Amino acid sequence: MTGGQKTPRILIIDPAENTALKTSLETQYSMRVNHHTSGRTALDSLHQTRPDLIVLNAHLSDLPASSVLAELNAQNLATPIILVGANGEITRANFNDKNIVGWLNQPVAVAELAALIQSALERPLPNSDLVLTKRAEIVEANQQLTARVQQLQTLFEIGKSVTSQLELEEVLRRVAKAAVTLTNADESYLLLVTEGSGNLYLRAEANLGSEEVKNFWVKVSDSIAGRVVQTGEPIIISKESNNLKVKTGLVVNALVNVPVKVGSTVIGVLGVDNRFQQRAFTAEDQMLLSALADWAAIAIQNAKLYTATTELSRDLELVNEVSRLVSSTLDVEQIPRLLVQRTAEIFGAECGSLALLDKERGAVVFQLAYDDEGNELTSLKNFLMPLGEGIVGLVAQTGLPHVVNNVQSDPGWSPAADRLTGFKTKKIMAVPLIAEGEVVGVMELLNKKEGNFDEGDLQLLLLVAASAASALQNARQYSELQKANQALQWAQEQRIAAERWTVLGKAAGSLAHRINNTTTLVPIAVQHLRELLQPVKLSPELRKEVDENLERIERNTLYTVDLAVALLRRFRQHPAKAHNVNELINRALSLVEIPKNIKVVCHLDPDLPPVDTSDLLVDALIELITNALRVMAEPGGLLRVASFKVGDKIAIQVTDSGSGIAAENLDRVFDMFFTTQPQGLGFGLWWVKTFLEQQHGEITVESRPHEGTTFTILLPMNLPLLPSP
Repeated sequence: MTGGQKTPRILIIDPAENTALKTSLETQYSMRVNHHTSGRTALDSLHQTRPDLIVLNAHLSDLPASSVLAELNAQNLATPIILVGANGEITRANFNDKNIVGWLNQPVAVAELAALIQSALERPLPNSDLVLTKRAEIVEANQQLTARVQQLQTLFEIGKSVTSQLELEEVLRRVAKAAVTLTNADESYLLLVTEGSGNLYLRAEANLGSEEVKNFWVKVSDSIAGRVVQTGEPIIISKESNNLKVKTGLVVNALVNVPVKVGSTVIGVLGVDNRFQQRAFTAEDQMLLSALADWAAIAIQNAKLYTATTELSRDLELVNEVSRLVSSTLDVEQIPRLLVQRTAEIFGAECGSLALLDKERGAVVFQLAYDDEGNELTSLKNFLMPLGEGIVGLVAQTGLPHVVNNVQSDPGWSPAADRLTGFKTKKIMAVPLIAEGEVVGVMELLNKKEGNFDEGDLQLLLLVAASAASALQNARQYSELQKANQALQWAQEQRIAAERWTVLGKAAGSLAHRINNTTTLVPIAVQHLRELLQPVKLSPELRKEVDENLERIERNTLYTVDLAVALLRRFRQHPAKAHNVNELINRALSLVEIPKNIKVVCHLDPDLPPVDTSDLLVDALIELITNALRVMAEPGGLLRVASFKVGDKIAIQVTDSGSGIAAENLDRVFDMFFTTQPQGLGFGLWWVKTFLEQQHGEITVESRPHEGTTFTILLPMNLPLLPSP
């Protein structure tokens, strides 16, 4: 069994003791084995042992094996069963049970039995405990991912709430309250560094007592919070690992302190603690608190600047407008578009750009740039500037802002971008985009129209950059979680498709068998009846009516037999293996008779990689090609078959120049028994879609009346298939 799976529980019901077999299964194959010599005692202990698989001797004496099977079915137990004691054909006849997955003759070889057990457990019955366990694991993982997405969404909403407020005290209060909400802590506090003294003063709290917060302050040089200010790194401590009786005299069980930064400068400390709960904080709590601290830093700095001077009030409102713009979306591609042009307008700059860091290539890559008329500079898109080269490369490398009001005098300036765009740069203000302490990109403004870039402009642009960096980081995390969630959903859908294929295959085989048994004698009986009626004297009118009825019976019976044959053939077991798609296409075309009035054109990409699929793909292609030929039978036309790559998938297209499919029928063409052909079964396209789903593929249809129809098959490249049913 593979790592991570539970130990399978095997119940052996055999009148003969076989200690060696039991020992080998347990020691060599890591199975838990219970052995009963009596079928009756085995049934009595069934609810205690709860086996994953039963090995049943077909020649029980005290209670016949058929009775054991009947009792298992009566209890609705979907447990796989391996029969021992007869060959496969005889066992199928004597023990026709849906839970039987294999047969062995005596004497039983341990390796053969173990291999059969493992094969059966890898493909458990649809309602067995193993399938339910796997489904539960997928559901649990999906729930965890959903909870993580909701958690990020909550943080996103809190960030918007915090940054939307410009009154400083209200900002601090919201941050402290949000810290308790996000980490489920007992208490929270927000300490800010005061200018001059350098001490940390408590500016906001949640759930602390009034006596404890009155005139509360600590020294940077002699406190846990001070250590955070000095190092710029968060601290997470539990009671077991440290004495948490800090200088305030408070005793808590666990705490987390994270820095509140503007750029690389620590302006305060955000902390939470558990005074009553015994729970220690986790790395995830620290991450959430750090993200909140990033939002807090933006909001605090915004509020401070707003309060400090009314002269900057207009600019602050515009900065917050940009912050709200970039915070209003989790689309990482949309953020630069929302940010760059509006920021250039705010500062009265002729041009603005945003570049993101590419660590693998050791450079920054321009994402977007606008000129003073709002036109996108497409020539700068994806332009690469190595780290350390030019002002944008220097800012990305050092993480420090750079302001130059005469680029000709700055040794770090590079004219490469100007030569590429034809733009003439005179002044530059560039700031780093920093998320979670790391530079993720650079934002720059060029050529301020009135005056020079100054310190006030720099501080405002740093705020915009901090907001943009947080928004980009959140958007990237959200995108990664979405992809992971989609991957889980895709895996679950494929598992369900495989189970449905298994059930349909069994149902099709059973149905075809019954249809053949009940209908094959009908044409013979019809012919015999004709012979019996031949010497009988009947009026011409009556004989015509009798012949027509016999013909109708024979025709409908043959139709039913054809349906049974189609069912049985289309669900036969074909293992998946690597195939050249073009070879399968050519094989399908060779098996179809092409009328002379239809021209066939093939456009097959010769460089396609192999695809893991079943030989039944040929049947699917024959179905599509035959349908196309049928709709072009009267006037003739053009049949086009193509293969090509689409991303990480291989596409196969079958196009006809027929009359097309009516708009109201497009959504129904893959429904079972839907057909517009008088002699059609309405089975083919439904089977094609069901088969492709089981192969991790998909099929779509495009059609317009009088313009033809195109069916497109998409199959994944280099992906393992689920086990064949």
